[in-house]
Amino acid sequence: MLTRIEIDGFKTFRDFALDIPPFLVVLGKNAAGKSNLFDALQFIRLMADESLLEAAQHTRGDVIELFHRRTDGSRMTEMRFAAEVLLDRTVTDAFGDTAEVSHSRLRYEVSVELRSSTRGLRPYVAREFAKLIRRADDRWMTRFPPNMRRQLAVYSSRSADLLETDTSDATRPRFMIRQQGSAGRARELPASEATATVLSSLTTANDFPLLYALKREFQSWRLLHLDPTALRAPDSYDDPDVLGSNGAHLANTLRRIAQETATDDRPEGVLNDLSADLAAVIPEVVGVGLNEDETRRQRQVEVLSRDEAPFSARVASDGTLRAIALLAALYDPRGAGLICFEEPENGIFPQRLAQFVRHLRNLVARAQENRASGGSPALTQLILSSHSPAILRALRSHYDTHLRDDVVFIDTAAKVSPGSPKSRVTRVRRINSAMQPSLLEGDPSTVVSPAEVADFEVSEALGV
Repeated sequence: MLTRIEIDGFKTFRDFALDIPPFLVVLGKNAAGKSNLFDALQFIRLMADESLLEAAQHTRGDVIELFHRRTDGSRMTEMRFAAEVLLDRTVTDAFGDTAEVSHSRLRYEVSVELRSSTRGLRPYVAREFAKLIRRADDRWMTRFPPNMRRQLAVYSSRSADLLETDTSDATRPRFMIRQQGSAGRARELPASEATATVLSSLTTANDFPLLYALKREFQSWRLLHLDPTALRAPDSYDDPDVLGSNGAHLANTLRRIAQETATDDRPEGVLNDLSADLAAVIPEVVGVGLNEDETRRQRQVEVLSRDEAPFSARVASDGTLRAIALLAALYDPRGAGLICFEEPENGIFPQRLAQFVRHLRNLVARAQENRASGGSPALTQLILSSHSPAILRALRSHYDTHLRDDVVFIDTAAKVSPGSPKSRVTRVRRINSAMQPSLLEGDPSTVVSPAEVADFEVSEALGV
C-alpha cells in the first residue's frame, strides 16, 4: 500500500507531496495533472522491473518529455521520487520461496538524471535509498485505532538503512545493499553509470527480503486503462485468470474469484456480492454470470438483466463492463494492491454514483478489517481520478465539518524559485466536507475555497 508520494522534476511536478489513504479521489479539471500523477506511479512501478530507458519508453511521452519543462522552454535534467509504503506480511518470489517481512513500513527514494551519451540523451540512476520508517515517526498509521495498527504494521529494531548511495568517493559512487539482519556483508554495486535501479536487479526473496518485498509492492501497482474490446473478448480455458490492465481475461478472473471464495452454501462465492453491488448502481442489471462453451473451451462474461434474457459482454455497455472489471479487481481474494482508475463516473447513472463510490470505499475498508482481524495479509488500495462534480457531491458529508483526507483537488499554479525560471506546476489541495468558509482558515494555497468548488461544479457542468 502506498502511503505517501513525493515527485520533483517529473512532467508537471515540482516539490509535489501527497499523503495517500487507502481510498482516495483525486479531483480536478482536465489538464490539471491527474493523469500525470498516475504516470508517475506507473514510472516508479516500471523502474522496479525494467531498465530506466525501457521504463521511460513505456510511459506516456518520450524520454525528454518526462523531465519537467519550465515556462521559458528549458527542461530540468533531474527527477526525484520518494514513496512510503506499507508492505504485506510475507513475500513470495518467482521460485516459490517465501520470506517473512520483519518491518512493514519503508521509505524509498530514487533520483534519475538525464545525461548525454554516445547514443544521445539517456536516463541514469543518480541516487537510490531505502530506509525504515520507525514506529515513533510513523504519523500515517495514527489514522487507525491502536489495535488495528498492531495488525496492519510490524516494526523491527533494525537501525541501518537497507539501501543507500555512497558518494564519499566522487569518482567511484556505490550502491550499498545491506542484509536484513546483522549477518552478512553489504553488497556493493557501481553507481556511476547505472541504467537501472537496484530494485530491478533483485530476483529472489531470500537475500534481501525487505527490498524484494518493496519491489513486489511496486510491481502490484496497476493503472487500469480498460479497453472495451478486451473486456468483451471471450477467454480460452487456457488463458490467464488475472485481470489485465486493459481489462483482458475478465471472464477467467471472475471464474477464479468465484472458485477461490466458494463455500458449501455459496458456491459462487463473492460473485454474488459483486452482482449485488453492480445491480445497485446499474438499474437494469441484476447480476453477473459466466457462459461456458465447453465445445470451444471458451468462457464469456454474461450480464443478467431485470426484464430480459441474459446477454453476453459482446453487447453490454462500456459502463457496465468497466464497473464489473473494477469490482472484480477489488473483490479478488489475492489482494488488489494499488489500483489507479480514471473517471469512474463513465457509464454510471449520476443518481447512483454516490452509492457506487460508497461500495468502492467499503471494499477497500473491508480488506483492512480482514487483515486487522488476522485474515488475508494482502491489502487493497484504490485511487480514483475524476473531473466530475458528481464525485465530489457523492463524497460530501453534511455532518462532517473537518478537512477530508479521502478527496483532494488538483490544479495548476505558477511556481517561482529564486534563481530559476518560472514553472507551471501541478499542486494538490484539500477539500472541506461541508465547505464552510469559517473552517477554511490558513494558507489558501493548501485548501480549496467554497467559491472555487462552486466555480468548478458550474464550469464542469457547462463543459467550459
